Amino acid sequence: MTATPAKKISKKAAKKAAEAAALEVAATISNSALSKQAPPFRNRIIDKKALRNLVAWAYKHHGTATTASMADELKDLGFHYATQAAVSISVDDLRIPSDKAALLAEAEEQITATEERYRLGEITEVERHTKVIDTWTETNERLVAAVRRNFNENDPLNSVWMMANSGARGNMSQVRQLVGMRGLMANPQGEIIDLPIRTNFREGLTVTEYVISSYGARKGLVDTALRTADSGYLTRRLVDVAQDVIVREDDCGTTRSIPIDADEKGKFGSKLIGRLAAEPVVSEDGETLVERNGEIDPPLSLRIEAGGVKTVKVRSPLTCEASRSVCRKCYGWALAHNQLVDLGEAVGIVAAQSIGEPGTQLTMRTFHTGGVSTAETGVVRSLVDGTIEFGPKARVRGFRTPHGVEAQLAETDFSLTVKPSDKGKLQKLDIVNGSILFVADGDFVPGDTILAQIAAGVTVKKSVEKATKDVICDLAGQVRYEEAIQPREVTDRQGNITLKAQRLGRMWVFSGDVYNLPPNALPVVDGNKAVTTGEVLAESRLVSEYGGAVRLRESAGDSREVQIVTSSLTLKDCKLVGESTHSGEIWHLEGKDNIRYRLNTAPGSKIGNGEVIAELADDRFRTKTGGTVKFAPGLSIKKARSAKNGFEVSKGGTLLWIPQETHEINKDISLLMIEDGQWIEAGTEVVKDIFSQTAGIVTVTQKNDILREIIVRSGTLHLVSDSKTLAKYADGKMATPGEEIAKGLKAEAIVFVEVVETPDGQALLLRPVEEYTIPDEAHLPELGTVKQNGGPSLGLKATQRLSFKDGELIKSVDGVELLRTQLILETYDTTPQMTVDVDAVADKRAKTIERLQLTILETLLVRRDTLSDASHGSTHTDLQVEDGTTVKRGDVVATTQILCKEDGVLQLPDLVDGEPIRRLIVERDGDTRSIDLGSAEPVVSVDQRIVDGDLLAEGVEAPCCGQVEAIDAHTLTIRLGRPYMVSPDSVLHVRDGELVQRGDALALLVFERQKTGDIVQGLPRIEELLEARRPRESTILCRKSGTVQIKQGDDDDSITVSVIEHDDALTEYPILLGRNVMVSDGQQVSAGESLTDGPINPHELLECFFEDLRSRKPTMEAAQEAISRLQFRMVTEVQNVYKSQGVSISDKHIEVIVRQMTSKVRIEDAGDTTLLPGELIELRQVEQVNSAMAITGGAPAEFTPVLLGITKASLNTDSFISAASFQETTRVLTEAAIEGKSDWLRGLKENVIIGRLIPAGTGFSGFEEELRAEAGPHPDILEEEAMGYRRVQNLRPDYTVEMPAPAPAAAVLDDPSDADLEATRSRHGIEASASGLAAFTRPSLEDVLEEELIADPAALEGLQEEGLLTDE
Repeated sequence: MTATPAKKISKKAAKKAAEAAALEVAATISNSALSKQAPPFRNRIIDKKALRNLVAWAYKHHGTATTASMADELKDLGFHYATQAAVSISVDDLRIPSDKAALLAEAEEQITATEERYRLGEITEVERHTKVIDTWTETNERLVAAVRRNFNENDPLNSVWMMANSGARGNMSQVRQLVGMRGLMANPQGEIIDLPIRTNFREGLTVTEYVISSYGARKGLVDTALRTADSGYLTRRLVDVAQDVIVREDDCGTTRSIPIDADEKGKFGSKLIGRLAAEPVVSEDGETLVERNGEIDPPLSLRIEAGGVKTVKVRSPLTCEASRSVCRKCYGWALAHNQLVDLGEAVGIVAAQSIGEPGTQLTMRTFHTGGVSTAETGVVRSLVDGTIEFGPKARVRGFRTPHGVEAQLAETDFSLTVKPSDKGKLQKLDIVNGSILFVADGDFVPGDTILAQIAAGVTVKKSVEKATKDVICDLAGQVRYEEAIQPREVTDRQGNITLKAQRLGRMWVFSGDVYNLPPNALPVVDGNKAVTTGEVLAESRLVSEYGGAVRLRESAGDSREVQIVTSSLTLKDCKLVGESTHSGEIWHLEGKDNIRYRLNTAPGSKIGNGEVIAELADDRFRTKTGGTVKFAPGLSIKKARSAKNGFEVSKGGTLLWIPQETHEINKDISLLMIEDGQWIEAGTEVVKDIFSQTAGIVTVTQKNDILREIIVRSGTLHLVSDSKTLAKYADGKMATPGEEIAKGLKAEAIVFVEVVETPDGQALLLRPVEEYTIPDEAHLPELGTVKQNGGPSLGLKATQRLSFKDGELIKSVDGVELLRTQLILETYDTTPQMTVDVDAVADKRAKTIERLQLTILETLLVRRDTLSDASHGSTHTDLQVEDGTTVKRGDVVATTQILCKEDGVLQLPDLVDGEPIRRLIVERDGDTRSIDLGSAEPVVSVDQRIVDGDLLAEGVEAPCCGQVEAIDAHTLTIRLGRPYMVSPDSVLHVRDGELVQRGDALALLVFERQKTGDIVQGLPRIEELLEARRPRESTILCRKSGTVQIKQGDDDDSITVSVIEHDDALTEYPILLGRNVMVSDGQQVSAGESLTDGPINPHELLECFFEDLRSRKPTMEAAQEAISRLQFRMVTEVQNVYKSQGVSISDKHIEVIVRQMTSKVRIEDAGDTTLLPGELIELRQVEQVNSAMAITGGAPAEFTPVLLGITKASLNTDSFISAASFQETTRVLTEAAIEGKSDWLRGLKENVIIGRLIPAGTGFSGFEEELRAEAGPHPDILEEEAMGYRRVQNLRPDYTVEMPAPAPAAAVLDDPSDADLEATRSRHGIEASASGLAAFTRPSLEDVLEEELIADPAALEGLQEEGLLTDE
């Protein structure tokens, strides 16, 4: 490394120098044989790019070994110097350019000017935002240039600069953040924050900047993690789809090709290098530059460019006709060694990895910018001072740029000249249609003024989307529109009315003190009246809805509660008694005759309609054990939806109860201490530690040696042998008193008779029955009620509920309650939200006794006095009632007054019919400004609106924005205000004359922004393309070519696009709301062209192409052409994404993958072939089948081409082993088994899995015989039968080749025929009889030794015994 300071060298110059050096060296070496003299010394910068070129050159001219040794020596050279003096780095190496301060100051100035324009209402919020972001973007770029300049001029050997500039480590964007400025960041929603980070990491960030910066950092971090995973999975799918693409033959002989076009400048770049020409390339002057199948190398590519050739047709993997692979000639050069690709090269896997590997470099998503950065391109400045003159053809119209600058838009192509005012050259500009002009005809302009922004070439209609931005009010006051806005009311589909601005105009807010009024407050002062501090401006009244007794409650917070008892109910003859237990307080109601109710709701709680208040504590209906319930005739219950609360009794009667004791046990059977069917006495231990409570007969239930239940049924036992009697009572039956049960056995009371098994035989068990009498109605205590007219009221209802239904068995040892009497609350005329309060009140006469009272309360919240804040005046509240008084319906309970904060003049807002006044405004002294004009005459009138800088009088400029209120002699009064510019079609949130507070939204600006390239960029976009996903809201494609006709619908928004086709048919395409039409009236469109914006659905595109072509060409050609058009689109789309991120991938890799995605067609109609409709099959296989049909005269198969995503294509391969190892293993293998598929082991994966050599690389030669057989005539088109085409039985629909039959194992020659022997004898003059040479005699049976033919008797016997040989 020499320490001479490098001359200033631009990137381009360095690149050229490096290339020149490499070529020069190449020329010297190739010209002379290696000379003895030392090579000349060349002093040039060798950066990363130059190194790359050097290695590539060495590789091309001198092969691998030389390149490897050269690279080694280069490395040693680097290490040699690096160890002598390494590149150190310290904080001081981060040199901040001195221009930074000036650049930032300039940007600040521009932004201040923009903010000022916004403040004066000259530009909208959207225009301000766009301009600010553009200003910072531009500043950032200029700062990068300054950083470069600073290092180059002042410190070229700076370690940071050397590393970044040579490409060793880091790049300019990182250096910019270290020593320039960190720049603009996006917020978590992806919108750019218009506050840039002005500092760099060397200076350190402020707290705000640090927070903003961390947004971007977090995004980057998450992005990297997700990217790695996604990219890895993408690579795996790609490898799977392409793994069996191997170069298997030299030339497929196809005549098809793909065109490669030069760019606008006629350059091909590296697009042609390594391709083979499909047809001869002829230059403009008729010279043939390259023949068919000629390889195109870099020098030839330059010659083609020089020959003015615009399009070259080359061979490509897309058009290769080799079956299941690619041939050498179609693939071209292998990119590894720039020679024709070798046979057996696994190009599919190379392609997959080449596409997958850069996946990690792609960003996941680009930013949504707030309005796209419209960086000014094509800007032309004036070179001299002079006058503008437009050409005669000029036609311009007014236009407002995205930055809010009024300019003109050229509608025709014309020329513009700047005539210099003194000596100097005429400046002439060619203005094209669509250019923006910043000067008008006849204007005088100084030098270096921006004249125009020239439109770039063809103006393509950009895809735009609607975006919105809110305009937020900065001060409180009254809204006034300018006439220009012309608001109109728009009713949407839901019937909501919105106001929309029709023109660009200002909306003013004139300042004042705005008071928010509470609901139902009314102003007490008239408009335009002077008010003083503390005066009452408005009053709100709190009114009782129903009236009643007043209770005042103190409550927390800033309000007091006034309760008005609307309706109440007292249980007069029941005392309320509370007792404390360890589980809490229990309340009872005690009535006359010792009736006790247990209270379910404690005093102080709230309950709703239908809830149970209390339950009668009654032991009359309590049993001692479990048992069975029977209803005697007459007792009936209401049908209940759910039996949760029991069954309500509708008619009283008798309830019969048959007791039985049930022990539910889960224990081992070994613990049982009695036997099934045994009679036991009360107190017997039935299971360890469990005792029977009654005497009776025992039934034991067990399952799997675990005891489940032990039932004890009490009663009297009678042994009976009469079978009729036993049959009568088999299911159990009631017997009434005096009824004869069996001979000599009468029932004395009601009994339940059952048959039981005892150790002594069958017997009757007479079980006792208990009777419970249930009254028709429950007892209701006496009530006292208070009720307001027309208000809600309440009552109590007593109900009796049975806990169990007829015939229900209750398994229990303890008793149960059969009947519950409940007191239930009923309310009338209440709202669902209204609750009832449960209170304990003292009795009027005996104060010591408490009674239960239920009340419905109307609760009113009375606000405490508050102090004023920004949006509310101070309030004062007067309570008009006292505790215990009674108020009538409509009486005022409290009044709240809103007091004035500052002296001023009260204004009422413009009244709207049927709407209450919600805000008031007081115009204070500070809201106006008086200006002394001196002796000058005012040039403004009253009510005129002015902004800063407007002339008020000769020599007097307005110091503020506002409206002229009064002109008194030479004093002018201005009401301060603030203008806001709104763009056409904005939604206005406030009406003219409405009052607004600071922070309210005034309007929603609706603007169009160009869609960012495609919002999904990078990996998700690549994945979308390769998986052939159907995008949401895809564009509408034209089906047949023709002329466009655009019609407006009934309402403004809907549009219908029709295409008049060449056969005069008219196809209509309805356009949905919110879609932008991308074609104009009368335009010619072709099939597959987009009519609206939006992403293209590739499946639909293929369909359009195919349908259109099929009407004009044979199906096969139409399919091939449709597929090739789609392939071209796909390759371009994928390349665009990679290029946008600065990644270069050779087209042929993408072509290999796309080929795999488009190789199949779907059979629609099988014709006379043996194909199945709906089957996915390769195009060339259908082609072969149909050509066979053409020979035999059968009907060919009809088909449509399909596009498969990479996952689908992988699962649709011929090899089921490969598909199963990829995804959905079970499904793939099951299907393969059911269909009896064969796997021909053609790809790499299948062979690896089975454990054979792979048919690629060095393993390729082992497969050549099979491949040759495959290249012969197709074995499927075999016997020419009447049917014409028969598929070999065990072949899958992939028409694959039978393996060649194995040759016989023994290497024995066939016996020669007699004629051969004779010929040989005569040639050698040997007589047949005399010939003793074994070769010339055919052995006869007699000559053969007899023993050889004698079978081994022992072996025969064995075979016969095993039944493998018959006795014969």
